[in-house]
Amino acid sequence: MQADEIYEMTVTDVSTSGDGIGRIEGMVTFVPGLIPGDTADVRITSIKKHIARGRIEELKEYSPDRTEPLCQYFGRCGGCTLQNMKYQAQAELKNRQLRDRLQRLFGGSLPEFDEPAVMEDPWHYRNKAEYAVSAGGIKDDKHGGLKNTGTLRVGFYDRSSRHVTDVRNCLIQSEAAEMAAYGLRRYVEESGISVYDEKTRRGRLRRMVVKVSSSTGEVMVILVINGKKVKDPQLLADIMDEAIAGDYYLASVAAEYNTHRDVSVPGKFEVIAGSDTIKDSFGGLEFEISPQSFYQVNPEMTEELYKTVLDYAQPGPEDTVFDLYCGTGTIGLFCAGRSKYVWGIEYVEQAVLNANRNAVINGIVNIQFMHGKAEKKIFDLEEGGILPDIVIMDPPRSGCRPELLEAVKKSAPGRIVYVSCEPSTMARDLKLLAGEGMPYKVERVRLVDQFCQTVRSEAVVLLTPADASGN
Repeated sequence: MQADEIYEMTVTDVSTSGDGIGRIEGMVTFVPGLIPGDTADVRITSIKKHIARGRIEELKEYSPDRTEPLCQYFGRCGGCTLQNMKYQAQAELKNRQLRDRLQRLFGGSLPEFDEPAVMEDPWHYRNKAEYAVSAGGIKDDKHGGLKNTGTLRVGFYDRSSRHVTDVRNCLIQSEAAEMAAYGLRRYVEESGISVYDEKTRRGRLRRMVVKVSSSTGEVMVILVINGKKVKDPQLLADIMDEAIAGDYYLASVAAEYNTHRDVSVPGKFEVIAGSDTIKDSFGGLEFEISPQSFYQVNPEMTEELYKTVLDYAQPGPEDTVFDLYCGTGTIGLFCAGRSKYVWGIEYVEQAVLNANRNAVINGIVNIQFMHGKAEKKIFDLEEGGILPDIVIMDPPRSGCRPELLEAVKKSAPGRIVYVSCEPSTMARDLKLLAGEGMPYKVERVRLVDQFCQTVRSEAVVLLTPADASGN
């Protein structure tokens, strides 16, 4: 194989970044814009030791699953990389990939998967938007401040790039998020706030997060600021209040003061206008959401996800449930009505405060949320004579700590329900719970399509005790 030469390739899979995967002269090759079943002439752009990359020169045979993407930004924006694939085929692809990855990385016996949970209308489903912001760099002005030097862009990162595409109509975000993006453009223009430059680490406005309640229409806008204050907060609140209209209304404006190079490391939060929280409801329960709270992004599929967790956990009136990585307590609260008692454990202190508040709002008294590391709190509960009949785990994408998995095995629950949006770390953890010689087996698996039009998805796994032969 030679770089800059053209070869024919038939696609058999899609990568975790949404590229089509095939083989050319035996070498695995990644090409953006192709889906399984496509055959294309591909120009090779780079060759490494074990893989090659290319771009489409000519699409010769169309996959039967191919469809015309609706979004004008498809191919540039790094979000909806499967939008050129029919939705039912997306779900089938994700389900097959989930099984393949679990089989390869977990290595143990897997059952037939349950039918995937999918959406009827897989558009405008997100209740949380994270907008990147760019203004082409900054320079010092004559008054000693910072001034933007380029055109403002509010949108999302391009594929495999930190370049921001200015997105005016995202087809998976809510209308409220689009309104807030319009308001942010006005605010930057009228306030003159400098936009953060990742190369120089100068500038104040880093990004914007918008949280939307699908049940009440309340909207929370959070600006991530490189510094200790927001420039002209009253102007910001007034502009956002005017921009967000129709079925939605602005309930809260907050700031996250974050000077870390990696913005995923949390900063300090402050509510600068309106309420400290917004309210949402589903499944007969009400929830308060704060600026720091983790909350599932797809309300329709979240309810389906929690129904699946309940179906797998099968809590009864004599069962004690441990809800690990409980966040704002949604899963535990759903289980409480069928259980004797639920103990929720979460490392983020603000989330624990929200969880206990959510229990009060819903009048649920057989539940308690604890702040701390789950592996330590499980030990404390066991020391107090409290053992779980059921353990539910919904860890971050990095998965569970090995110490936690050992503590769970030691507590010997009758059922473990594991929820994850990252198959590789889930498979790693399952190996420590249900691999060869381990006390559990994988009994049920279901994919829940929380992230339609993208390569990501959520999965729920039920583990039950293996018999003496390990089956």
